[in-house]
Amino acid sequence: MFSKILKSSFSIAVLLGFLLISNPAKAQLDQLDAFYSVALEDVEILTRAYLEPLATGLSTSLNSGWVTKAEPTKTLGFSLQFRTAVAAVPSGAQSFDMNDLDLAGDFDIVGTSSSTISGDDSPGQSLQIAGSGTNLLTAPAGTGFNYVPIAMIQGNVGLIKGTDLTLRYIPETAVYDYGDIAVFGVGVKHGINQWLPGGKLLPVDLSVMAAFTSVQLNADLTGNQTIETTTNGFVLNALVGKSLPFLSAYAGFGYQTGTFELEKRGEFNIGGATITDPISYSEDSDAAAHLLGGLQFKIAVFRIYAEATLAEYATYNVGLGIGLRN
Repeated sequence: MFSKILKSSFSIAVLLGFLLISNPAKAQLDQLDAFYSVALEDVEILTRAYLEPLATGLSTSLNSGWVTKAEPTKTLGFSLQFRTAVAAVPSGAQSFDMNDLDLAGDFDIVGTSSSTISGDDSPGQSLQIAGSGTNLLTAPAGTGFNYVPIAMIQGNVGLIKGTDLTLRYIPETAVYDYGDIAVFGVGVKHGINQWLPGGKLLPVDLSVMAAFTSVQLNADLTGNQTIETTTNGFVLNALVGKSLPFLSAYAGFGYQTGTFELEKRGEFNIGGATITDPISYSEDSDAAAHLLGGLQFKIAVFRIYAEATLAEYATYNVGLGIGLRN
């Protein structure tokens, strides 16, 4: 039975985690060739603007869901969890204005705004050769989906001295004809009541935790072209909470950061020339300080998780799992 649960959770995690590059998002990635009428320097600037929500959305989602309670897991206690998260893209990140971009070419820009990948499903501004009225390109539509989802499988085990360890892992796995996904992450939580005078008498549990996650999401485009991305997230939290027999509640504050790296591989016709592996850039997350709160419900060995994080991109994380002594 345990192997069936693990296999099912793995399959669901891979499929949900790949929503970013499945339809309709994959169709929007294919539409990036709308930018290829201009020089390579401007193609990268336009691509970065269009995909901007992924930098913060993915890292914020990855930085959530590390916690089930403030109290560290008991020594040799464990849990196996399937968690899925969505980061809500704020309205300000759902569009961009080409007039605000430092484009190298001499263009006339027609229209007032363009959608990012998380914006409205409608074409954006047009670039024209300056003074000619000749249209070079029209910015692609967004997905109309204002969220950035990701899913994780993670295991937690209690060590010694009020410390527990959490690991996330999905090996590189192909998903139909969309591309592939791989996940690795590690987190550590440590209880600090034991170090405070009278700390063991406090009615609440206090702890600190830190975690790092790296996710590779690669999308197969037309032909032999691919988009390869790596997103890294790091989070540090201070937590306070209370554990009861059937319910644990926690809250906290912390700091998070992340990076999003993208490479376009293959041969692309850009600005009238064939260029191999044309685009490679890194984008830092806008996320910083945040507040979080969550719950864990316990029914025999079964667990239900829910967490919300208030940050630049509000994030919601839910999950199911099994556990003992946790």
